[in-house]
Amino acid sequence: MGGEPRHPRREAWLGLVLVLLTFARLSEARWWRPGDWVSARENVQVAEAKAWWNGRLDLPDREWDTALKDGRVYSHFPPMFSFLAALLFPVFGGVPHVFLLLAIVLPVPVLAYVFFRRQTESSVWGALLAISLVCGTSVFPVLDTTLRRSNPYFVNQTLALVGLLILLIELHGRRRVWLAGVGLVLAALSRQLTIAYWVPLAFMAHRLGAKRLRPSSLVFLGITTAIVVGVPTVLNTLKFGSPFDSGYLYVYNDRAEDDFSRDARTHGVFSPHYVGRNLYYANLGFPVVQRIEVAGRPERRLRPNDMGTGIWWTTPLLLWLFVDLRRLVVDAHARPLLIAAGLVAGALLFYHSTGWLQRGYNRYSLDYVPVLLALIAPRSFVGWRKWLSLPAILWSVVYFRWLI
Repeated sequence: MGGEPRHPRREAWLGLVLVLLTFARLSEARWWRPGDWVSARENVQVAEAKAWWNGRLDLPDREWDTALKDGRVYSHFPPMFSFLAALLFPVFGGVPHVFLLLAIVLPVPVLAYVFFRRQTESSVWGALLAISLVCGTSVFPVLDTTLRRSNPYFVNQTLALVGLLILLIELHGRRRVWLAGVGLVLAALSRQLTIAYWVPLAFMAHRLGAKRLRPSSLVFLGITTAIVVGVPTVLNTLKFGSPFDSGYLYVYNDRAEDDFSRDARTHGVFSPHYVGRNLYYANLGFPVVQRIEVAGRPERRLRPNDMGTGIWWTTPLLLWLFVDLRRLVVDAHARPLLIAAGLVAGALLFYHSTGWLQRGYNRYSLDYVPVLLALIAPRSFVGWRKWLSLPAILWSVVYFRWLI
C-alpha cells in the first residue's frame, strides 16, 4: 500500500479534490441551480410531505407510480425523503435543488473517499477506489439522474448509498453503533431491502457489548431496530391497513397493463418465477442487437438493454471477490457484511421488476455493490494486483461515462 505521505493532511485533501473534480468533470448534469426546486410532479414524496402538513396521508392527484387503494392515492415509496421534504417544507415550501446537491448527492463521493482512504491507508488508492465506485458503477448514472430529474427512484437510491457508506465507515473505523445505526436508518428507510445490513451492525454491537467496551451499544442497536422496523410497519398500517402491506401492488390499479403489472398480478410482487430473468440481468445483461437503416441500407448495432446490465463485465474490479471469497468467508469481520450483501442480492432475484427503465446500468445492484467493493478494497492494489485493478477501473469509467 505504501506508507503515509510526508504531508498526510495535504495529500488527503488533494485526494478528495481529485475525486470531486473527476465526478464534476464527467457528469453532464447541471449542478448549480439555485433558483430550482424539486416539485411534486418530479417527486411524489414532496407531495406526500405537503399532504402531511395538511393533516392527510393520501395525495390529491394520481401521479405515475402512486398506489391507488379504495379510491385514495398514496405514495408507496420508502419514507426517508418524505421526512426530509417535510422538514424543509415549512421554511422553503418545497425542496431546493441546492439541498439535493449538497445534502444528498455530494456526500456520496465524499464518504466514498473517506472510506476507501481508510481501507487502503493511501490517499492515491483511496481516491482511485472512490472514483471506481462513483464513476465506474451504476452510481454514476444514478447520481447524474438525481441531479437532472430528482425522481424518487434515484433520490432514494442515492440516500441509501449515503446511509450504506456511513455504516461502512463505522464498521471499519471507530465502530460507533449510534452513528452506524443512523446510516442503517437512512439506507433502510430509502431502500427497504438494505435492512439486511442490520446483520453486521448487530454483530458489531454484540461484540462491543460482550467485551464491555461500550455497554450502550446494545441500547443503540435496539433503538435502530425499532426505527427501521417500526416506521415502515406503522405507515403501512395507516395507509394500507396492514403492517405487511407495502402498497406496491396497488401501483398497478387502474393503469394500462404492461409486463411488470401482469407479472405482479399473476405471481405476486416477490416470486421464484422471476429468479431466472433477474439472474441474467443482474449478472450478465448484455447489450442487444438493434437493426437500423442507414442511407437505405440495413445495419446492426449494439445497444445497451433497458432491463438491467451485468455488474461483472461493467465493473470488472468486482471479480476480485471470487479470488478473495475463501478469505472473506473465514474472516469474522468481513463475513457478516458478505452475508448481508448476499441476502440483499438474493432477495432482489425474487422481485417482479429489474429496475427498468435503465439503459446500460443496473440501479438495484447499488444495494450491494458498494459493500462488495468495500470487501475487496484492502487488497485491490497489493503487489501485482494493481496492474489488473487500474485498467479495470479505467474500463468501468469509460463504460459508464461514454459507452453507456
